[in-house]
Amino acid sequence: MKKIEIPNSLKELSDIFKQNGKKLYIVGGYIRNALLGFCETDIDICGEARYEEIKKFLKNSIFTVKLINEKLNTIHIKSKVSEEEFEYSTFREEIYDEGGTHTPTKINFIDDIKKDSIRRDFTCNSIYYDLQEDKILDFYDGVRDVLEHRIKTVDVPQNTFDNDGLRILRMVRFACELDFDIDENTFMVAKEKISYLKDISQERFNKEIIAILFSDFKYDSIKNPNSPREGLNLLCELGAFGYIFRELSYNLGVEEVNNRLKEPWAIVFKSSPSSHRLSVFVYEILKGLGLEINKQNIELILGKNGLMVGKQEIELQTNLLVALEKSFCLQNQDIPPFLQKYGDNISRILDLMRVFNVGDNIRAVYKIMKEDNVPISVKDLAIDGFDIMRNFPVIERKEYAKILNDLLKECCYIPEMNTKENLLKMIRSKYI
Repeated sequence: MKKIEIPNSLKELSDIFKQNGKKLYIVGGYIRNALLGFCETDIDICGEARYEEIKKFLKNSIFTVKLINEKLNTIHIKSKVSEEEFEYSTFREEIYDEGGTHTPTKINFIDDIKKDSIRRDFTCNSIYYDLQEDKILDFYDGVRDVLEHRIKTVDVPQNTFDNDGLRILRMVRFACELDFDIDENTFMVAKEKISYLKDISQERFNKEIIAILFSDFKYDSIKNPNSPREGLNLLCELGAFGYIFRELSYNLGVEEVNNRLKEPWAIVFKSSPSSHRLSVFVYEILKGLGLEINKQNIELILGKNGLMVGKQEIELQTNLLVALEKSFCLQNQDIPPFLQKYGDNISRILDLMRVFNVGDNIRAVYKIMKEDNVPISVKDLAIDGFDIMRNFPVIERKEYAKILNDLLKECCYIPEMNTKENLLKMIRSKYI
């Protein structure tokens, strides 16, 4: 078995714990990944010591202590020398109401490492490393599951998902990021419990879904370019999308969303580059659901009741996807105005068209326009808003955008008009 590499600062921290009669353990992803042959993750540590104790015996040491979550007794311990930071949690047991609502109703801090282990989600994340004894502690066959590339719950899956429905999405994410298979019984129970997702906050969904979409970039040591597509297939098989996109489900119904996305729908997504992955995901979801490509529907996926991305990203994706949709039936005579309308993002739009194997004629016209120095966006004009302000102070600023776009259209077929002198003359004759 591969030797676990331990940072010197963590060895020093362990020595301080030992001097104060306390044990210190590494737990979770760092041990899992080390067993797989790499250490590309943060180091989480744990033990029976509580915050006040740790704060006291680290007071005059090279480490700083910061309480992050008082309820969970989670703290950050940072070395003043190496700047390395570790997240520490006290052993605990968690008591939940049934229904997978994610938040425990009661927390008891304990000294029993095995009881701490059973509260964890999957066996691959429940392996401990005793820093003082230099050995692995594995209570639920986690090492075997890691070496056999398997995702399996620590407790019986019914209990694991009854406690926290978000673990269903975490299960898919870990399978994608680690290129693991999911234990058959674990997956079957997750499918039975999928309705628990309805009580999970939208914010918690976002992190998991975005991570699945880009799971092939999580670790340099694990490269499976098919993992995001496989993750989407798992989500479809589970019936998860009806609970993830709540506003879509409000309009169509949970079962209808899931039924429409059961058939193969992410056809282009499989081969899409990472730079266009979000665009292709949104486009194919809407097409799979039979919905129009417009801002309102794009917001249903990316907005506050979807993946909750920022307003600028929604505007960008709307621009890209509406342009893509128009490109499928664009007539040749409409191409120059189309290129100018979407000029600010045209390079990205043309690239997105390649993903869908469309737009050869549009790219050909674009190339000719560039060769003929035809301005594609207002940024290519010989004047800008400052020129209008300096030369025509009577024109209100709110009119600048319209004027510049009008000038852009004028230069579409007569690119020689794009000089400062000509454009100012045009403004003077039309708007003054």
